[in-house]
Amino acid sequence: MTPQKHWLRKYAPLRVAVRLANDDVVYSEGVGSVVFAPEGKRELEFSRVLHVPELGSNLFSVLYLARHHGFTIHIYSDRMDFDREGHTLFCAKIDASNTAYLDGKVVPAPQAALSASASTLPLDGSLRHRRFAHTHLQNIRNLAKGQLFSGMRLDLKQEADPICEPCLSGKLNAAPFPASTSRASKPLKLVHSDVHGPLPVRTASGYRYWITFIDDLTRLRSVILLNTKGEATSAIKQCKAFAGNETVERIGTLRDNQGGEYMSKELEDFCNEHGVQRQHTVLRNRPQQNGIAERFNRVLSEGITAMLSEAGLSASFWGETLSALVYVLNRCPTAALPDNTPFEAFCGRKPDVSHLRIWGCVA
Repeated sequence: MTPQKHWLRKYAPLRVAVRLANDDVVYSEGVGSVVFAPEGKRELEFSRVLHVPELGSNLFSVLYLARHHGFTIHIYSDRMDFDREGHTLFCAKIDASNTAYLDGKVVPAPQAALSASASTLPLDGSLRHRRFAHTHLQNIRNLAKGQLFSGMRLDLKQEADPICEPCLSGKLNAAPFPASTSRASKPLKLVHSDVHGPLPVRTASGYRYWITFIDDLTRLRSVILLNTKGEATSAIKQCKAFAGNETVERIGTLRDNQGGEYMSKELEDFCNEHGVQRQHTVLRNRPQQNGIAERFNRVLSEGITAMLSEAGLSASFWGETLSALVYVLNRCPTAALPDNTPFEAFCGRKPDVSHLRIWGCVA
């Protein structure tokens, strides 16, 4: 974290609470990357650096580097060495007050943007991981092993998942939802739905929510952006119309979490008219009972954060990022569908992924 906004590249607005050592709470205003030039060593780029104007000094998490980036820290009486893969990448000097200061200097943003040597270390498999919207590498292996797509050649050799800073930045700490033990017998017999939001930043079109629809059998997902929760009924009508155009099946049961947006008379009348049964979770404060939709919303939140960080785009682009993410996820195997893709299971043909590129890259 730093109060120095001019250090940050790929700056995007981000407001999160930060609790200080004295229990005071301050808030970040943005996030970006910082290029650091260690004394006598190669430049490094630290991503997901918070801009916190109220900080009195820069703060650096040693524990985060050790736990999430594979660093080993050696502490001596007068210095700390930060090693990875047997090499010391940078050091910190320890003064008489036992405070450690990084040995080197920050390259301010305008100069850092022009520096060819400032980059994160390349990792095997990272390009495929990034083209597939930061999907787990095992899912990509399943794609290749089962020949579940066309238009791209993938190597089947076993590689460790890349240490991806955007992915680490997007991970949320929460208890996992239990997996469902039963499945629908045909497409659209059961559709899971949930509304997510409000998001802290609106899209350019003013959206602050999204609503998800997940087919229980094929795991095909559809997401529609909303200005308000009250637009959920209109989105459900749109989803039903889309399903009718793509398949002869019709939506049998709609499962939701009893949120107010699902309990309107307009929606009830619409479902009665079209023969759609309703299934609500028993308790609104138990999201695990609507686990498939809730779990997918977590996947989307993490993926959006990772992709925006990768692209260096502002948070207002979350809507475009969401659409791209869902598009890719429908073309990747899932835990419930390891030997197929939702796209093929629903549409009956293999997806063509020849056009996939890293989200946000220069065309």
